[in-house]
Amino acid sequence: MLLSVVIVSYNTADLTIQTLQSLEVDVTASTKLNNKTEVFVVDNNSSDDSVEKLKAYRRSSELEITIIENSTNSGFAAANNQAIEKSSGRYILLLNSDTVVQLGALDKMIAAFEYVADSPTAVLSSRSRDLDHLGILAATLLNEDETTQPQGGSFPSLASLFFHMSLLDDLPFIGNFLPSTQHTGMRQNQKSSVTLNSSADELTAKPDLLLTDWVGGTAMMIRRSVVKEVGLLDDAIFMYGEDVEYCMRASAHHWDVAIHNGAYITHLGSRSGSSENALKGELLGYLYIWSKHKPLWQLPLAKGILLYGILLRIILFSILNKRQKAAIYLRLLHSVQKSST
Repeated sequence: MLLSVVIVSYNTADLTIQTLQSLEVDVTASTKLNNKTEVFVVDNNSSDDSVEKLKAYRRSSELEITIIENSTNSGFAAANNQAIEKSSGRYILLLNSDTVVQLGALDKMIAAFEYVADSPTAVLSSRSRDLDHLGILAATLLNEDETTQPQGGSFPSLASLFFHMSLLDDLPFIGNFLPSTQHTGMRQNQKSSVTLNSSADELTAKPDLLLTDWVGGTAMMIRRSVVKEVGLLDDAIFMYGEDVEYCMRASAHHWDVAIHNGAYITHLGSRSGSSENALKGELLGYLYIWSKHKPLWQLPLAKGILLYGILLRIILFSILNKRQKAAIYLRLLHSVQKSST
């Protein structure tokens, strides 16, 4: 197998099938990927009719689909690990169940890996540097209107966390020069809108890659040798933050992480999960990462920065009369305060 695709599904039957349909179109149109791609769908004990619909889709699909049925919701990282351990592809794609693969995206990502391996001189969009050890590559994420979604960021540090939580990274011009754990659209050197097309020439041309510290697990392709060297995702993280932590471990083993500026996958946002849960997972994920990877003395400082940022947002949303958002951050304040990490 050349590519193993892993999709975790939880009460997202129709969305997951939409993702599979777009994946099937892309794979079957590719001479490189067709008949060399395996797909794993891990259902995390859905309470809807996900499994029945997935099995019905598998019967009519040209894809090689393995459905793993969990009796409990084991979390995003653990579910991905189940499939990764069963997979055999040279490359592994972690793909959210609320995505639409644009034609040619997967071909371009694999071509980028191969180009860098054969000729480690890929020019990055932000600056030039030889990429000789590309281990993790994300697609450019699109909104439904074909504008780009921000993703990735700088590795967690007290400085990058402070600039993110204090909103200083969103300031015009100066924000571009500040490290931030979460990059915003204005920080990225990616287009604000794109034209979706694909050609054979793009597969042999020098790939347009954006070097970054970490990328999201929404559409993350991992070289098999990274998994052999670094290991699996940290399943102590239930959901959100496992992508940051994994990229940190990969980087510690000198693997490069990048975003492909020409490979597009549409991400339908928070349809496969609660946005409040995402924020909570992100904030608590930072504390877990600090407890695992950072000096012990930094942990209370990191927690203080998080609480400061949450309070700042409560005040701003209250002033702007956005009571629902202010209420969300008030609940998040209590969650972070109570965290024993």
